[in-house]
Amino acid sequence: MKRISFVLTLCIVALAAQAQLLWKVTGNGLPRPSYILGTHHMAPASMIDEIPGMNTAIEGCDIVVGEIEKDSLVSQDAQMRMAQSMVAPPDSTLDKLFTPAEYAIVEKVFNKYFGAMGVKLSQMKSLKPNAISTQLQAMQAIKYFPNFDANNLIDIAVQTRANEAGKPSASLETLQEQIDLLFNTPLTEQAQGLLEACKQDDDFLEMSVALSEAYASQNLDRILTVMTESVEGENNEEAMDALLYDRNRAWVPKLAEMMPERACLVCVGAGHLPGPQGVLQLLRDRGFTVEPMK
Repeated sequence: MKRISFVLTLCIVALAAQAQLLWKVTGNGLPRPSYILGTHHMAPASMIDEIPGMNTAIEGCDIVVGEIEKDSLVSQDAQMRMAQSMVAPPDSTLDKLFTPAEYAIVEKVFNKYFGAMGVKLSQMKSLKPNAISTQLQAMQAIKYFPNFDANNLIDIAVQTRANEAGKPSASLETLQEQIDLLFNTPLTEQAQGLLEACKQDDDFLEMSVALSEAYASQNLDRILTVMTESVEGENNEEAMDALLYDRNRAWVPKLAEMMPERACLVCVGAGHLPGPQGVLQLLRDRGFTVEPMK
């Protein structure tokens, strides 16, 4: 499991957060409630029916808002842009970013997951480190969670169910913003992240199971605790800002503009919700009432 160094002081803002994934947003002039759902990339679509108030939220919303709209990822143009963004410059291929010893560590883990398929790291060395990380994470999920189905996950299912009910979709981020977040960070930082992930490969199952269990029990506090327990090192504060907190601060003003116009069902990763810099508290800071759905 990738470990980013960082000392984080946890400040849990509400005891009610301990077992809740779906939240209702009211007050501050909103004519109708909006809703916020914390999702998890390993959670199956079947969990929709286990979340209290989920049907009410889908029926009551005018629009479903995700981190990125699922349909925007499947167009030919989007696929081409994503593919192009994964390719490293000729002077920054994997064998140039790593020392021979570091390359051997990455290669060993790569072979663990791709060796049976006959794919070698040398064939992929022109890809950016984060592109390799993404592929490894997908193969880890398949290896350790045989029932994992990337096409049948909760966030996609919520958008699909809402769309089938005639509700449109919108996104908080553009495709380019997602590309920048995933693949346009400094390559030396990407390489360090990939190397650390490979060194901690044996922890992947333990951490993934812990996160999945925390999500299945709808425990946001535990999700945040598991995430922060896996972080240690030197550049973690910047990384956590980029992955979570900067995005939270960018999203909340957008939501504050959208919710008075249309009742929203917002679906974002559960790690974005809790804590003093989480989406829930940032909305409270703007005068909204945020409470768990029953």
